[in-house]
Amino acid sequence: MNSESHALTIDNLHKRFGDLEVLKGTSMHADKGDVISILGSSGSGKSTLLRCINLLEIPQQGDVYINDELIKMKGVGDKRKAADKRQIERIRSRLGMVFQGFNLWTHMTARQNIMEGPIQVLNVKKAEAEERAMTYLDKVGLSDKFECYPSQLSGGQMQRVAIARSG
Repeated sequence: MNSESHALTIDNLHKRFGDLEVLKGTSMHADKGDVISILGSSGSGKSTLLRCINLLEIPQQGDVYINDELIKMKGVGDKRKAADKRQIERIRSRLGMVFQGFNLWTHMTARQNIMEGPIQVLNVKKAEAEERAMTYLDKVGLSDKFECYPSQLSGGQMQRVAIARSG
């Protein structure tokens, strides 16, 4: 890694599934406030790259840095895994990711979907989590959908709730 500071650095990432090599030495960096688009055909590795950044998939080779902190790995190739579970939990708590399927809990309102993570994972108090949820819903233009269930929302609205939840 060079001495320049970045919010995200990916260095020579390789990921394969069996004989299919999906990521072939991918490298990039992004700074705070950057907006990055990852374009490619279906199956070209866009989602795999994002999943590797969050260690939802383990790359066989290469490094990921979040705010210049190397995500520690141990082992090699297909035996590679995260070296420090606490580091991964800490880093994941600062990263937001919206999945293609949104993964909203159908039995919870938009407000509850957004509040659940901060309360359960980050130990945020309910009142603070509710205030944040309203702020995030307002930012994505859904403050009027605070008490709506996913079944009462359009696909685009569900996507915006998922984006608010990643806030």
